[in-house]
Amino acid sequence: MSKRRTRRGILLLALLAALTWLLSEEAAEPEAKTMAGLDTQFNYALFDFQGRLLDDYGKISLEMEAPSLRSNAGSGIGTVQQPNIRIQQEDEEWYITADSAEVSADREHITLQGDVKLLRRNQLTGELLDIKTSEVLLNVTPRTASTESNVQIRHAGDRLNATGMEIDMINDRYELLSEVRAHYEVL
Repeated sequence: MSKRRTRRGILLLALLAALTWLLSEEAAEPEAKTMAGLDTQFNYALFDFQGRLLDDYGKISLEMEAPSLRSNAGSGIGTVQQPNIRIQQEDEEWYITADSAEVSADREHITLQGDVKLLRRNQLTGELLDIKTSEVLLNVTPRTASTESNVQIRHAGDRLNATGMEIDMINDRYELLSEVRAHYEVL
């Protein structure tokens, strides 16, 4: 009789272990349910922002620092306060500042607003090109910039004023669009 009781106890213990295991599996892994209408995109703000865009070869094509960057999840547009942008182009560095900027969702277009300053410095010669204007559209990949606003340019001792300008940073060219006035220093 003792053997029969022992077998029943072992069978009952095995059944209890199997039941416990089944119940714990159901509690450990709840069914995955999708939540309809859940928005997974968030608006955010970054303070003391520093960012870099890399080209296809992993080299830095653009660096930006700003006190704040705010991103709108719905449009993908970023708003930057007091951006400081540095673009390295072979032996020349471009330093660009503005009161504010909007960065497109694809990060290819930056609209600079307010007092915009573009400074090109040649690392080998120390030569400076200083441009002051407002409302500049900076195209990141082709490295071009344009404005329809008034422009003041200082290069060496020369001063140029115009309305509208287009800059090609790769080919080191700029074109003044209209109402060009110049003052050249003769050495």
